[in-house]
Amino acid sequence: MKPIPILWPLSIPYQGVIQTRNRLYDLGVLPTYDAGAPVISVGNLSVGGTGKTPFVMHLVDRIRRLTPARKVRLGVISRGYSGRAQGTLVVSDGRKVVASVKDAGDEPALIAEASPGVVVVVDRDRVRGAGLAVKEHRARLLLLDDGFQHRRLRRDLDIVLLEAENPLGSRRVLPAGFLREPARALKRADVVVLSKAVGDDEELKSRASRLQDLIGKPVAVSRLTPKYWRRVGVAELLAPEQVSGRKVAAFAGIASPDSFFDTVRGLGAELTARIPLPDHCRYSKSHLDRVAGVFVRSQADWLVTTAKDAVKLPSILRFLPVYYLEVETRVVAGAEMLDEMLNSVIERL
Repeated sequence: MKPIPILWPLSIPYQGVIQTRNRLYDLGVLPTYDAGAPVISVGNLSVGGTGKTPFVMHLVDRIRRLTPARKVRLGVISRGYSGRAQGTLVVSDGRKVVASVKDAGDEPALIAEASPGVVVVVDRDRVRGAGLAVKEHRARLLLLDDGFQHRRLRRDLDIVLLEAENPLGSRRVLPAGFLREPARALKRADVVVLSKAVGDDEELKSRASRLQDLIGKPVAVSRLTPKYWRRVGVAELLAPEQVSGRKVAAFAGIASPDSFFDTVRGLGAELTARIPLPDHCRYSKSHLDRVAGVFVRSQADWLVTTAKDAVKLPSILRFLPVYYLEVETRVVAGAEMLDEMLNSVIERL
């Protein structure tokens, strides 16, 4: 999302409403609710594009490494953007995936598929969804996806992601900028993570240290690392670098499609076409016709996309060489500090 400076007058009442709401929570006028289990929130200040979903999946793996003998059942609570479900929807009951991507939305469906054994619940009322995960599916530790602004649910750890290359953008709130609330809201965070970082690890550690001094909050840094290419509908895995030298047409319906296109190009692919689609794209016939048409006209060898898009693709695309890139989050600065904070929550179980 690009800032629209001309809309700055409209940002004033928006910011006033946000600040009043936060003040009422700070004073206890608006109530918060206990889920019956510790809650770790992963959120951001901006509208999309910070890599929350991969980070949530990374936390699932990280918490499991920290609790190898305890086998703690984890739950993920999501609002379910782009899903058509109303009310509460169980996407995974901790044993198997029980809801379709159309009902659940792309991000909860991806988390459920990538994290076997995790309870995944979609509900716009996160308090209600959290209660169901704990009471009916015995989740003992909850991850609240995109939860920084959802203050009704009490949390034990607030993690806020800022995109490393443009942490606060123009610093303007919606609709003139892309911030959901002013930068001063970071005072509520327990830890800030500069996500999707690129560059030398030592330089990134130095950047984290400088930001930590500036905002007075612990700062970690993470990067997204390609794991492998997986062909849609086929049990075929290829190393990330095997795209090098191939002609590919890339498409993505995510908040920052250019970041995906740049990653593909960085792996050595020859990009014959870039096809940006709406965030949380539902892939109507017109979208699919566009993607297929561009693929044919560009004379590409592969069609490539993201894992979040791949979960929504219909089976008809299996007749085309469609590959999606699996990525993993790697914490390159502040890993020990992050583990200490996670352990402080785990100790409350």
